[in-house]
Amino acid sequence: MDPAYKLEDFITDCAKGTVKAFVTSGALLTAGTDFNLPTQEQVLNFIGNNGLEKPQFINSEVWDKNPDPKNAIMIDAYSFYSGLLYGYIAFRFQPKTGKWAVKSFKKNREPDTRNLAFLGPLTKLLT
Repeated sequence: MDPAYKLEDFITDCAKGTVKAFVTSGALLTAGTDFNLPTQEQVLNFIGNNGLEKPQFINSEVWDKNPDPKNAIMIDAYSFYSGLLYGYIAFRFQPKTGKWAVKSFKKNREPDTRNLAFLGPLTKLLT
């Protein structure tokens, strides 16, 4: 499945701050603890200033907590890097408000793909 949204549109609108985007309380909490971005302004500036290094699309799915299920809203998820950190972000666009919502912003639970290149040689050394 392809992304529901253009990542570039999301990034551009995050650069405009709270006029075009906001960060949910759960995402703000993990952005603070995992990436030292404790405020909504810092998270949006990070995204808007291309802080999501090498973003890779993961999936797009219907927002299951949508209060208006008749009008489906999609959530796109991406993995990304930020220096040595491997992250996960999920966001949606709300047509009624014209704003993006950052639903998740946290460390990625999946293995860091940068380390997979070392797995084969390391396994051979240890066996």
